[in-house]
Amino acid sequence: MQKNNLGNIFITGLVALNLILWFAFPPQNSLETPYGLQFAGEVIASSLMILIAMTLVLSARPRVLEPFFGGLDKMWKTHRAISIIAFLMIILHFFTIPKTENLLNGKPIGMLAFLGFVILVLITLAPRAPFLSRFLRFNYTRWRIAHKLLGVFFILGLVHYTTVETLSKMTIPGSYMLVMCVIGIAFYIYRQFFSRLFEPYRGYTVAEVNKLNGQTVEVILKPMGKAIIFQAGQFAYVNFSPGRTLREPHPFTISSAPKDDTLRFTIKSSGDWTNHLVNHLEPGMKAAVHGGFGEFNCEAGKEEQVWIAGGIGVTPFLSWMRDPEILHQRKINLFYSVRGNSDALFWEEIEQAARANNSLSADIRYSSAEGSYSVDEILEKSGGVAKDKEYYLCGPIGMTEAFSSQLKGLGVPANQIHYEEFNFR
Repeated sequence: MQKNNLGNIFITGLVALNLILWFAFPPQNSLETPYGLQFAGEVIASSLMILIAMTLVLSARPRVLEPFFGGLDKMWKTHRAISIIAFLMIILHFFTIPKTENLLNGKPIGMLAFLGFVILVLITLAPRAPFLSRFLRFNYTRWRIAHKLLGVFFILGLVHYTTVETLSKMTIPGSYMLVMCVIGIAFYIYRQFFSRLFEPYRGYTVAEVNKLNGQTVEVILKPMGKAIIFQAGQFAYVNFSPGRTLREPHPFTISSAPKDDTLRFTIKSSGDWTNHLVNHLEPGMKAAVHGGFGEFNCEAGKEEQVWIAGGIGVTPFLSWMRDPEILHQRKINLFYSVRGNSDALFWEEIEQAARANNSLSADIRYSSAEGSYSVDEILEKSGGVAKDKEYYLCGPIGMTEAFSSQLKGLGVPANQIHYEEFNFR
């Protein structure tokens, strides 16, 4: 059993335990609806409350949990999956509500919580669902503000749950669910009101802003005091001041090596926040940095490695490449896919590193003129599939998922394929 999947197994176990408790200690018959429907409604309601409580835990970004999910990006992926499952369960629960239920007995609060959950889940899914984004156009800042309301509607849902007559009596399943909910609320309160007091944001100054092309800048930060501690390939949350727009922290991969005196970020305009940054960030502005995060770590891998980068996804590989200890101890084949010459960021530096280090070979593909890499081509150029070889992927989600699936199909073990999903919405 892989450690990076224990988090998902644990959450599944929490829901499974809830089901076991309900079957072991069934509820009292309310006589308002067929008992089977009542039983199903209470099991569904308690299960979805436990799932939403876990989304609140994951939203707090507890770093201690990262290894059990495979990194913060995988934690957010689990967060999204749980949200979708909970959304479906909320809809299902709606049809188990007794038709004779008194409107004054918890139902108005429950309806408010129901509508709030539905709207928030739709907002969460909108960036990845084109048919929703046409109607729910939220920029990142508004999306985050809306997301913060999840805990409020969760508390309303808990109040509704405890006002239902058959559930207000403290049973073993009800007590179990209540404990899970209290844990979720505690993490929500910590995240919203106290996290900045305990999370070590470090102060930096913007030393340089280098325009790499029309959409991308390299930002170089100089520490004002104590610097953050990170591993090559990790990312950090960064916000800038003065200015209201850039005050909200955003995650970016660190492209410098851990022992460098400065932090380097390569940032592409991909939304309202990053577009404002690319066009308005200037030297001398202040930055607050929190990190590093992530489990995308080639140092834990085997000696022979294949790095596959797509576009701006080259940034973690730059961090690895700029760390001499990583290059000297490994044999690396780097494949870099970009649309055109203007997108080939830092290619000259990569070529120079390959010429200076026999352990590194680098290949670039201009997809607009030559087409994209195929897995067969990459395997042919890197010596084929080997049991002692690791594959690291970073780029657009479609690229990483396609390569990962094809590599597995060709016999590469799943635990030797590593990728980072850099979409936190």
